[in-house]
Amino acid sequence: MTVVNDYSKLAFVDRTVTAYTTPAIVPIDTAGTQTPVFCIHPIEGLTSCYAELATRLGADRPVYGVQASPVDARPASIAALASHYADEILEVSAAGPVNLLGLSFGGLLAHAIAVELQRRGGDVVSLTLLGSDPLHHDGESPHDMLTKMGDDIDRSRAEELLAAAAHNESLADRHFPGVYVGTALVVSDEDSVGGPAWHPFISGEVLKYSVPQVDDFAVVGELVDRFI
Repeated sequence: MTVVNDYSKLAFVDRTVTAYTTPAIVPIDTAGTQTPVFCIHPIEGLTSCYAELATRLGADRPVYGVQASPVDARPASIAALASHYADEILEVSAAGPVNLLGLSFGGLLAHAIAVELQRRGGDVVSLTLLGSDPLHHDGESPHDMLTKMGDDIDRSRAEELLAAAAHNESLADRHFPGVYVGTALVVSDEDSVGGPAWHPFISGEVLKYSVPQVDDFAVVGELVDRFI
C-alpha cells in the first residue's frame, strides 16, 4: 500500500474564511507501511486526544487524525459530514484499505464514514468504537468539555470549539445509523450499555470489551493494536 507523504496541502490558513481554518486530515504519526488508522474527532472537533494512542499501535502503523472542518462550513447531517470526511480520507489513502476509529461522538461518526466508504466500494479493514453509543448521546457541560481538552488547545478558541460541539450534538440527536459490514471492536466504560446497542448496525461480529475508562489508552491501546 502506498501512503501519501506530501502533507504540504494539509496545513494552511485562509483568513477570508476563518482565523482557525484547519485541514480535515492531520498526520499524527505517519511512519510505517501497514494499513493506516484514521482517528475521527470527538464532539468538539479536535484530534489531539489520540496522540498517546498512536504510540501504542506499533512503529510501523501510520496514524492520522480526522478533525473538524471550518466553523462556517458545518454540514447539516452526520451523513453529509461522513461523506465529506470520506472524500478527505481517500485523498490521503486512495489505494486503500483503511482502519477507522473513533472516541465517543467520534465513534458514531467513524461508523457513518465506514458505511459511506463501503457504499463507494471502499475497503474498511477494521472499525473501532470507543465509548460510543449509536442512539443515546448525553451532552457534557461546557466546563467539563473544556476541562477534558486540557492544555492542548488555544483558550481563545473556546467559544468556537463549544459551538462546534453543540452543532455536532444536534447532528447526533437526529442521526440513525446505517449498517457496517464487517467485524467491529466496541470498547465501553464498565457502566455503559453502548456495546450491545451496536449489534443492529453491524453486520458481522461485535467484539465487546468493558474497561474502567475508555480514554485510558495505556489499556485500550493494547486492545486496539491486537484488533487491527
